Amino acid sequence: MEKIFLSLFFLLSLTTFEASSVNAQDTQVSLLNSAPDPKQYTIPASLTKDERQWFVKFQEGNFLIDGWQDITVTILEQTPSPEKRKQKMLLAELGNKIGTEWCKNNDIRKVDNTMLKTWGKQLKSIAKKNPDYLETVLVAISNELDSLNR
Repeated sequence: MEKIFLSLFFLLSLTTFEASSVNAQDTQVSLLNSAPDPKQYTIPASLTKDERQWFVKFQEGNFLIDGWQDITVTILEQTPSPEKRKQKMLLAELGNKIGTEWCKNNDIRKVDNTMLKTWGKQLKSIAKKNPDYLETVLVAISNELDSLNR
């Protein structure tokens, strides 16, 4: 009797394990299929090889620092749906503008790491606390960058 009980228990355990394994696989596939758009940006053709590498670092970040693409995703997650398309475009334009300046040699660039950190924190904070004000902040940062390049 004890052997029968143990055999039934073992079979039930296997069945449960197989079912949960299938559910986990279904969940994984679902997550992969519903993933957001892949990170996209265009490297300006005018950049040197070295500048291109720094531009990519700016866009993608590394294990210590979020890149512009990660910041964009974070901001868009907190942006009201009707505004997402416009904000995505503004963020892409600003990311291109900042990255193109930041990737230059240190002795000639007008955007430094402190500015990047400040702008990134500012954008994340506004997106979280007051997303309706985000466009104003994006335009202000863009204008600040324009004034630096005059």
